Amino acid sequence: MTNKIVNDIARLLPEDMLSEILKHAASNSAADFVNARLSCKAVRAASNYDQIFENVSMEKLNFVPWRKSEKVLQKRCEAAQNAEALYRKGMMDCFSLREFEFGLHCLKKAAEKGHVEAIYTYGIILICFGGELREQGLRIISSLDLTNSSKRRTRIVTSCRLKTENLLSNMWVYAALTEPTRISRSCDSDITERPNSSSTSSEGQAWEASKNVGYCCDPCFWDGEATLFCSLLRKYLIN
Repeated sequence: MTNKIVNDIARLLPEDMLSEILKHAASNSAADFVNARLSCKAVRAASNYDQIFENVSMEKLNFVPWRKSEKVLQKRCEAAQNAEALYRKGMMDCFSLREFEFGLHCLKKAAEKGHVEAIYTYGIILICFGGELREQGLRIISSLDLTNSSKRRTRIVTSCRLKTENLLSNMWVYAALTEPTRISRSCDSDITERPNSSSTSSEGQAWEASKNVGYCCDPCFWDGEATLFCSLLRKYLIN
């Protein structure tokens, strides 16, 4: 099929259908998106719409893109305020590129879009700062609404821990956080740091979440979670 025929067919498609096709192509792989974009003028014109990239799933894109096509796709997603792209950029800026202010801004924007891991990370960072920022972090992280179901808390926190470790293990970590002072003493729970294990099993990467989730008050739990987060950063920190 010639490019002219492909272009004629693409021009007949409704704009929203063409955008949906491109979104699925980009979500499948960066290479598929590039190939689709190069197929004809109509597709190439549609690929300039920001709403496509705002909603692209980045699940199949490497946490740290190395190929040019992946870097281009990630940049387009960042420019379109894609929540996952903002989260990844925020993590890279904060802990690898040492651009903490910019990274925190990206995490905040992703959190405001409802990105679960961004809410978790942004809230924990603020908790580590202490003072009024700690209280702000607790309020932000409470938006995850984990108080009424220990199973939901276990599932979401375990998922956040796994994603955090997967991301940190794929980048150079040059910055860490100081763990928070344990202010809250309203319950008897004792959340300890995860051992520096080399295990790659899902149980090991989950930081023993099932043992520690759901048995203490929120301030105690999130103070402990922030301590675990700091411990994980130190594990991957390059001295």
